Amino acid sequence: MKTVTVYKHDGSEAGTVDLPDEIFGIEPSMIAIYQVTKAHLANRRGGNASTKTRSEVNVTKSKPWRQKGTGRARAGSANSPLWVGGGIAFGPKPRLYTEKVNRKVRHLGLRSAYSIKASENRIKVVEDFSQSAPKTKEVAGMLRALGINGIKTALLTGGHDRNLYLSSRNIPSVAIETAETANTYLIMNSDVVLFTRSAIDRVKEVFLR
Repeated sequence: MKTVTVYKHDGSEAGTVDLPDEIFGIEPSMIAIYQVTKAHLANRRGGNASTKTRSEVNVTKSKPWRQKGTGRARAGSANSPLWVGGGIAFGPKPRLYTEKVNRKVRHLGLRSAYSIKASENRIKVVEDFSQSAPKTKEVAGMLRALGINGIKTALLTGGHDRNLYLSSRNIPSVAIETAETANTYLIMNSDVVLFTRSAIDRVKEVFLR
């Protein structure tokens, strides 16, 4: 079991917290990480691109010129894909890119991502905090105190906090999520994973129940 320091918002130490091996110390499954990340990125695609086929373009349906005797190649209609302004052959149409991954694989991918970050000492824990009003300056000050200002950080909280979310979203290097909605792609795409103490407790509830 790995033990990490819990920090206050000013960067001083406030104790320690244990990271269970069942979540933060497993042998990472790169296959699970790949499958979950691939599905996550695929599910973000809109699939809204659409082109018109030759039956959908708004052009005259008349034969451009007579079949024979002009010296030019025969042509049947102006909506041919060979013509400028004609339809598109085999163009994109609205479709779904959705991929499904079962829960066990999703959990394995997430635990693998946590384990990789833990083995690289890229997990930090901070005391819970809330704000009476959105103040980006307070969050930025905390990041500086922890020495991770400007570093790509995944900030995981125990529950949704609107003021904290509004304070964090203006910081380009920070992506904030709750412990329940965190995903493998977010963890792997971050240089540091910053948990609040309640987020650690929530992760334990989800994976150790």
